[in-house]
Amino acid sequence: MELVGRNFVKTHFQDRIKEITEDLILAETQAHVVPPLTRARVVPTLVRRKVKYGILSHRWLDTGEPSYQDMMEKKLSGPSNNEVQSAGYTKLQKCCEEARRLDLHFLWSDTCCIDKNSSAELDESIRSMFRWYRNSFICIAYLGGTTVIEDLRLEEWFTRGWTLQELLAPMKIKFYNKDWQRLTEQDDDMEEDTPLMTVLQEVTGIPEAELTVEFLPTPRYIDKRMTWAAQRRTTRAEDVAYSLMGIFDVSLQIAYGEGGERAFGRLIGAIMQAGGDSSVLNW
Repeated sequence: MELVGRNFVKTHFQDRIKEITEDLILAETQAHVVPPLTRARVVPTLVRRKVKYGILSHRWLDTGEPSYQDMMEKKLSGPSNNEVQSAGYTKLQKCCEEARRLDLHFLWSDTCCIDKNSSAELDESIRSMFRWYRNSFICIAYLGGTTVIEDLRLEEWFTRGWTLQELLAPMKIKFYNKDWQRLTEQDDDMEEDTPLMTVLQEVTGIPEAELTVEFLPTPRYIDKRMTWAAQRRTTRAEDVAYSLMGIFDVSLQIAYGEGGERAFGRLIGAIMQAGGDSSVLNW
């Protein structure tokens, strides 16, 4: 397990990206599907097939999550033989092992892949989060309080603000219990008419039709989507607003310290400027 930079990743996938030719794009747009696929839809799909990475969704521990600085120090100095691994580091290691089992060369985690000492990088990462989850090959969702499907009703992952977009954005998601066992035998846990989907609808309040199709971020259906987030909590007050940007397809400058009410007011303003509908008045 090693932390690598963007240039390393870019170089790794460069040859695969070159395989996406104009002829391939044209062939995809002319495929016999209804409705016909546009170039704007085809290109991201082809890129996602070529650039495969996993992404971790989880509930942060109070302590022991490896930071960017922690991972850089391990890279420079090497692991210590006497070092006792934290629960957070073990979680990251288990996730990397699962990504390797899925034949993925890269995994992204919000604990150690963002240099939070850099305000510019933190701002970019928060604004890009929905897109990074959407473009992943698979989202590996670790449920630290769950053993079997029935436990999901008490699982803290479903009470956190950021995990709402981490549930909705990915094209493919796989849930793992506290022992890193797959909750189901399905390759994708967003399949229709399954016992897991029945419980997911119950605990999230989101209809199956919204969970099992490609979620469309848009500044519409504001009242309905706000109800999905209403009972969720965030550690920092401003994150109530920031965690919803991707769902409504808007962007805000990150300004920790402004307070939750001001951040939420800016979110509503951005939604309305982007063409938000009058359902905001119902909220």
